[in-house]
Amino acid sequence: MIEDDELINIWQSSSNQERIKFEKSRLILEMKSSLDRFQKSVKYRDLRETLGTIVMIPIFSYMVYTIPYTLSKIAAFLIVLWLIFMIIKLKSLNKHKPNTLTNSYIDYLYQWKNYLSLQKKMHDTAPYWSLLPVLTFTVLFILGTVLGTNINLKQHLLRLIIMGVIIIGCGFFIYFYNKWYIKKQYIPRLKKMEELIKTMEE
Repeated sequence: MIEDDELINIWQSSSNQERIKFEKSRLILEMKSSLDRFQKSVKYRDLRETLGTIVMIPIFSYMVYTIPYTLSKIAAFLIVLWLIFMIIKLKSLNKHKPNTLTNSYIDYLYQWKNYLSLQKKMHDTAPYWSLLPVLTFTVLFILGTVLGTNINLKQHLLRLIIMGVIIIGCGFFIYFYNKWYIKKQYIPRLKKMEELIKTMEE
Protein backbone atom coordinates (compact mmCIF):
# COMPACT_ATOMS: atom_id res chain seq x y z
CA MET A 1 0.00 0.00 0.00
CA ILE A 2 1.34 3.41 -0.96
CA GLU A 3 2.03 5.69 2.01
CA ASP A 4 1.02 9.34 2.15
CA ASP A 5 4.66 10.45 1.78
CA GLU A 6 5.00 8.39 -1.40
CA LEU A 7 1.84 9.95 -2.83
CA ILE A 8 3.19 13.40 -2.06
CA ASN A 9 6.48 12.54 -3.78
CA ILE A 10 4.64 11.22 -6.85
CA TRP A 11 2.53 14.35 -6.97
CA GLN A 12 5.55 16.66 -6.61
CA SER A 13 7.50 14.81 -9.28
CA SER A 14 4.62 14.96 -11.77
CA SER A 15 4.62 17.57 -14.50
CA ASN A 16 2.12 20.42 -14.47
CA GLN A 17 0.29 18.87 -17.41
CA GLU A 18 -0.10 15.57 -15.57
CA ARG A 19 -1.34 17.39 -12.49
CA ILE A 20 -3.92 19.26 -14.56
CA LYS A 21 -5.11 15.98 -16.11
CA PHE A 22 -5.37 14.41 -12.67
CA GLU A 23 -7.30 17.40 -11.31
CA LYS A 24 -9.70 17.31 -14.25
CA SER A 25 -10.28 13.58 -13.81
CA ARG A 26 -10.91 14.03 -10.09
CA LEU A 27 -13.41 16.85 -10.66
CA ILE A 28 -15.20 14.91 -13.42
CA LEU A 29 -15.63 11.84 -11.19
CA GLU A 30 -16.84 13.97 -8.26
CA MET A 31 -19.29 15.81 -10.50
CA LYS A 32 -20.60 12.59 -12.06
CA SER A 33 -21.26 11.10 -8.62
CA SER A 34 -22.95 14.30 -7.44
CA LEU A 35 -25.15 14.59 -10.55
CA ASP A 36 -26.14 10.91 -10.37
CA ARG A 37 -27.35 11.43 -6.79
CA PHE A 38 -29.16 14.61 -7.78
CA GLN A 39 -30.87 12.94 -10.75
CA LYS A 40 -32.11 10.11 -8.53
CA SER A 41 -33.55 12.58 -6.02
CA VAL A 42 -35.28 14.56 -8.82
CA LYS A 43 -36.69 11.35 -10.32
CA TYR A 44 -38.04 10.29 -6.92
CA ARG A 45 -39.48 13.77 -6.30
CA ASP A 46 -41.22 13.88 -9.69
CA LEU A 47 -42.64 10.38 -9.18
CA ARG A 48 -43.88 11.27 -5.69
CA GLU A 49 -45.43 14.56 -6.82
CA THR A 50 -47.03 13.02 -9.93
CA LEU A 51 -48.56 10.11 -8.01
CA GLY A 52 -49.78 12.52 -5.33
CA THR A 53 -51.51 14.77 -7.85
CA ILE A 54 -53.02 11.79 -9.71
CA VAL A 55 -54.58 10.63 -6.43
CA MET A 56 -55.72 14.09 -5.33
CA ILE A 57 -57.31 15.26 -8.60
CA PRO A 58 -60.25 12.78 -8.56
CA ILE A 59 -60.73 13.32 -4.81
CA PHE A 60 -61.12 17.09 -5.11
CA SER A 61 -63.07 16.75 -8.37
CA TYR A 62 -65.55 14.59 -6.49
CA MET A 63 -65.73 17.19 -3.71
CA VAL A 64 -66.66 19.90 -6.23
CA TYR A 65 -69.93 18.02 -6.86
CA THR A 66 -70.63 16.63 -3.38
CA ILE A 67 -69.72 19.36 -0.87
CA PRO A 68 -72.73 21.62 -0.22
CA TYR A 69 -70.69 24.68 0.79
CA THR A 70 -70.13 27.12 -2.09
CA LEU A 71 -66.81 28.49 -0.84
CA SER A 72 -65.46 24.96 -0.36
CA LYS A 73 -66.65 24.00 -3.87
CA ILE A 74 -64.73 26.92 -5.36
CA ALA A 75 -61.63 26.04 -3.34
CA ALA A 76 -61.82 22.37 -4.42
CA PHE A 77 -62.12 23.40 -8.08
CA LEU A 78 -59.12 25.75 -7.75
CA ILE A 79 -57.12 22.97 -6.12
CA VAL A 80 -57.86 20.68 -9.10
CA LEU A 81 -56.64 23.38 -11.50
CA TRP A 82 -53.51 23.90 -9.40
CA LEU A 83 -52.76 20.15 -9.35
CA ILE A 84 -53.01 20.01 -13.15
CA PHE A 85 -50.68 23.01 -13.32
CA MET A 86 -48.21 21.14 -11.08
CA ILE A 87 -48.07 18.16 -13.43
CA ILE A 88 -47.51 20.45 -16.44
CA LYS A 89 -44.74 22.36 -14.63
CA LEU A 90 -42.85 19.19 -13.68
CA LYS A 91 -43.18 17.84 -17.22
CA SER A 92 -41.88 21.10 -18.70
CA LEU A 93 -38.71 20.87 -16.62
CA ASN A 94 -38.03 17.37 -17.93
CA LYS A 95 -37.61 18.82 -21.42
CA HIS A 96 -34.41 20.48 -20.21
CA LYS A 97 -32.73 17.30 -18.98
CA PRO A 98 -29.15 17.13 -20.29
CA ASN A 99 -28.59 15.12 -23.44
CA THR A 100 -25.69 12.65 -23.21
CA LEU A 101 -25.30 12.74 -27.02
CA THR A 102 -23.73 16.19 -27.08
CA ASN A 103 -20.75 17.20 -29.21
CA SER A 104 -18.43 17.67 -26.24
CA TYR A 105 -18.22 17.25 -22.49
CA ILE A 106 -18.21 21.04 -22.09
CA ASP A 107 -21.57 21.25 -23.88
CA TYR A 108 -22.87 18.53 -21.58
CA LEU A 109 -21.72 20.50 -18.53
CA TYR A 110 -23.40 23.66 -19.79
CA GLN A 111 -26.62 21.70 -20.29
CA TRP A 112 -26.39 20.47 -16.71
CA LYS A 113 -25.67 23.97 -15.46
CA ASN A 114 -28.79 25.25 -17.22
CA TYR A 115 -30.86 22.34 -15.88
CA LEU A 116 -29.64 22.88 -12.31
CA SER A 117 -30.32 26.62 -12.61
CA LEU A 118 -33.89 25.95 -13.76
CA GLN A 119 -34.47 23.49 -10.93
CA LYS A 120 -33.06 26.01 -8.44
CA LYS A 121 -35.26 28.76 -9.88
CA MET A 122 -38.30 26.51 -9.47
CA HIS A 123 -37.48 26.10 -5.76
CA ASP A 124 -36.65 29.80 -5.38
CA THR A 125 -40.07 30.81 -6.72
CA ALA A 126 -41.99 27.95 -5.05
CA PRO A 127 -43.45 30.24 -2.32
CA TYR A 128 -45.32 32.16 -5.05
CA TRP A 129 -46.56 29.40 -7.39
CA SER A 130 -46.86 26.55 -4.87
CA LEU A 131 -46.98 27.52 -1.21
CA LEU A 132 -49.15 30.64 -1.48
CA PRO A 133 -51.86 29.06 -3.70
CA VAL A 134 -52.01 25.89 -1.56
CA LEU A 135 -52.38 27.86 1.66
CA THR A 136 -54.98 30.19 0.11
CA PHE A 137 -57.10 27.36 -1.31
CA THR A 138 -56.84 25.43 1.95
CA VAL A 139 -58.05 28.44 3.91
CA LEU A 140 -60.99 28.90 1.52
CA PHE A 141 -61.88 25.21 1.69
CA ILE A 142 -61.82 25.02 5.49
CA LEU A 143 -63.48 28.42 5.86
CA GLY A 144 -66.35 27.31 3.64
CA THR A 145 -66.83 24.16 5.71
CA VAL A 146 -66.61 25.98 9.05
CA LEU A 147 -68.99 28.78 8.06
CA GLY A 148 -71.40 26.30 6.51
CA THR A 149 -71.96 24.36 9.74
CA ASN A 150 -74.54 25.34 12.32
CA ILE A 151 -72.34 26.21 15.30
CA ASN A 152 -72.16 29.35 17.42
CA LEU A 153 -69.81 32.29 16.84
CA LYS A 154 -67.36 31.33 19.60
CA GLN A 155 -66.88 27.87 18.12
CA HIS A 156 -66.40 29.45 14.69
CA LEU A 157 -63.74 31.80 16.06
CA LEU A 158 -61.90 29.03 17.92
CA ARG A 159 -61.79 26.79 14.83
CA LEU A 160 -60.58 29.65 12.65
CA ILE A 161 -57.80 30.54 15.11
CA ILE A 162 -56.64 26.90 15.31
CA MET A 163 -56.80 26.62 11.51
CA GLY A 164 -54.83 29.85 11.10
CA VAL A 165 -52.08 28.79 13.52
CA ILE A 166 -51.68 25.38 11.83
CA ILE A 167 -51.61 26.83 8.30
CA ILE A 168 -49.15 29.61 9.20
CA GLY A 169 -46.94 27.09 11.02
CA CYS A 170 -46.93 24.76 8.02
CA GLY A 171 -46.22 27.68 5.71
CA PHE A 172 -43.19 28.80 7.71
CA PHE A 173 -41.84 25.24 7.92
CA ILE A 174 -42.17 24.65 4.17
CA TYR A 175 -40.65 28.05 3.35
CA PHE A 176 -37.54 27.61 5.51
CA TYR A 177 -37.15 23.94 4.55
CA ASN A 178 -37.17 25.03 0.90
CA LYS A 179 -34.44 27.61 1.59
CA TRP A 180 -32.35 24.98 3.38
CA TYR A 181 -32.83 22.52 0.51
CA ILE A 182 -31.62 25.08 -2.05
CA LYS A 183 -28.55 25.84 0.06
CA LYS A 184 -27.74 22.15 0.51
CA GLN A 185 -28.59 20.68 -2.90
CA TYR A 186 -28.22 23.39 -5.54
CA ILE A 187 -25.69 26.02 -4.51
CA PRO A 188 -22.78 23.55 -3.86
CA ARG A 189 -23.44 21.69 -7.14
CA LEU A 190 -23.61 24.89 -9.19
CA LYS A 191 -20.39 26.10 -7.56
CA LYS A 192 -18.60 22.82 -8.39
CA MET A 193 -20.06 22.95 -11.90
CA GLU A 194 -18.56 26.41 -12.43
CA GLU A 195 -15.21 25.17 -11.12
CA LEU A 196 -15.23 22.15 -13.43
CA ILE A 197 -16.23 24.19 -16.50
CA LYS A 198 -13.46 26.68 -15.77
CA THR A 199 -10.93 23.85 -15.38
CA MET A 200 -12.07 22.11 -18.57
CA GLU A 201 -11.82 25.32 -20.59
CA GLU A 202 -8.26 26.08 -19.50
